[in-house]
Amino acid sequence: MTAQELKDILLGELLNSGKIMYLQVVDDSPWASSWFAKIVEFVMGRSIFGRHFLALLIIFFQAAFFAFILIRNRAYNEINYLPAFVFGVICFFSFDMLSFSRELLASTFLLLALNNIFKEIEFKVQRDEIVFNIGVFLGIASLLIFSYSVFLIGSLVILFMFARITLRKALLLTFGFAFPHLALICLYYYRDGLPELVQYFYNTNFTFHSINLVSWKSILWLSSGILLFLFFALIMLNREARFTKYQSQLLQVMLLWMGVGFIEIAITRELTPHSFITFVPPLSYFISHYILLIRRKWIAESMIWLFLLSTIGISTATRLNKIKRVDYTGIYPTPSKYESFIKKKNILVLGDDLGIYKINQPTSYFLNWNLSKGIFQEPNYFENVILVQNSFEKDKPEIIIDEKGLMKKFFVRLPELNTQYEKSGFIYIKKPVHR
Repeated sequence: MTAQELKDILLGELLNSGKIMYLQVVDDSPWASSWFAKIVEFVMGRSIFGRHFLALLIIFFQAAFFAFILIRNRAYNEINYLPAFVFGVICFFSFDMLSFSRELLASTFLLLALNNIFKEIEFKVQRDEIVFNIGVFLGIASLLIFSYSVFLIGSLVILFMFARITLRKALLLTFGFAFPHLALICLYYYRDGLPELVQYFYNTNFTFHSINLVSWKSILWLSSGILLFLFFALIMLNREARFTKYQSQLLQVMLLWMGVGFIEIAITRELTPHSFITFVPPLSYFISHYILLIRRKWIAESMIWLFLLSTIGISTATRLNKIKRVDYTGIYPTPSKYESFIKKKNILVLGDDLGIYKINQPTSYFLNWNLSKGIFQEPNYFENVILVQNSFEKDKPEIIIDEKGLMKKFFVRLPELNTQYEKSGFIYIKKPVHR
């Protein structure tokens, strides 16, 4: 279980207990990703196998749909499903690519947007609803991964270059992107939660600060085989390919799409191997081109086997710690020193000890400690005291882990709550109710 998988599980459990995102769950997860976390947790609970199986189904759909896009748009001179195979193989370059993640969901909507971009570029098919759909799909993707908003700019640039869209269509695309966000803003305005939506979603996600959970050196080692094939593909395309005008435009679109992916990687919140899922379609496109341009069949088949074995081999070796240059430590939750004696309890951790939740249930409103610590460090603000009181009334923890002594001042201001807990070291334990 990776840290992101654990966070999504905890988020789903809190939302399925009747809490409202941002109003009663202090976390910066995008709204759509929290909604999916709620559904998956309701159906599968904490099953990691179930989540991985669901991820495989989504990857299978993405691979098949991407191949369909290329076939429909005549990207190659012959009809084939090689891009689907290459797409699937690339998704195995790191084990965390196979987890059910918000990146995987968001990339599905990016594929839908890319399909409509190809339709708009094609001269015979230009309708307003196509441009609007591009914006809507990109807007939904940004509600799953906020940094995917940069694909709006990328899409506008692509359409200005190859479809020569008018200002009216550009505004229509932008409105389509804004539409899911406007609907979300109206929803939280109706719930009197607009300040919380802005504070915990838009303000925290609108940032250019990136945390590398996996180093760039590790990423390069994981993708070394894929990068080598991409290098050969670019050389072969430059020397051997004979494109129609439309095929040449598609190639340039994929290059630009990859460039936008680099910008997104630069501003993403947390850098992990599965952050690079936006590169899978263009990589599949170029590598498939390379293999199809090889004239001798036995060489082409050998390249397919080499691509498969190198990608899966490197991924498996790193997963088994056979390649020491790849360090996955950052993507796992840190083991907790309390997990040996706090088990199967409803707990609240006033700190960033995420590992303790692997064998315990989350409670109260405070999931993201980076956002919650500002509340607990300011007990003199009446709003913070009321928020903590409402949190305990809604969902009272059996155990509070408080290494920094932050609850003490809140218990002074909430004496009735103080009588319900007894302290043992850094831990508050809820007293049994006597009848």
